Amino acid sequence: PAAAGLCGEAMLLALALLAGLALPAPSAGLYFYVTEGQHRCFLEEVPQDTLVVAQYKNPDLIGSIDGQPSHSVRVTVTSPSSNTVLATSLEKEGRVAFTSDVGGEFSLCFSSNSSRWFSSPRKFKLDLSINVGEMAIDYAEVAKREHLTDLELEVRKLNDKAKDVLNEMKYQKDREARFRDTSESSNGRVMWWSLFQMAVLVVAGVWQVMYMRDFLQKKKDR
Repeated sequence: PAAAGLCGEAMLLALALLAGLALPAPSAGLYFYVTEGQHRCFLEEVPQDTLVVAQYKNPDLIGSIDGQPSHSVRVTVTSPSSNTVLATSLEKEGRVAFTSDVGGEFSLCFSSNSSRWFSSPRKFKLDLSINVGEMAIDYAEVAKREHLTDLELEVRKLNDKAKDVLNEMKYQKDREARFRDTSESSNGRVMWWSLFQMAVLVVAGVWQVMYMRDFLQKKKDR
């Protein structure tokens, strides 16, 4: 029993180390400017069933008319198949979250909902931080909501990290399979094209031989 317990602890430690090494580091915060009439897009490649949270600050939000902001930055999230996952206007500060229904590259595009016809376009600053998977979960809120002890919270973190690792492994396996299918298809087309070229050369060679033979035969008969 003691040996089994040590083995179990060693397996958990190995799993934790594997999860920590396999997962990418959390995205660092950045800031950029959204210019009127232009779009700023970011690509995030994630596996299926993965939580993505984008936290933002929109300090240049301008006023409001009838409770609606007269200017705001709008975000549109698009799936790898070009379907709109969500589209909303940003508040002064907040977060945008979605869970990927398929694996692939999701685009987050930011644009201004205002425009100026007779003056230079304005620029609006946006602070953005994108976190994916286990890094996107607020565990302090989870512990408070579900009344978890410190040990239970660590187990939850480990389970979530292991789930992210499995999702990432499945996604990479699917990518490898698609790449292999594409390579095999391309190799097949190249092979058939090579055979076609060879057949054309053989036919052309036979025709040239027959033509020269007939030509020489006719010349000899004369």
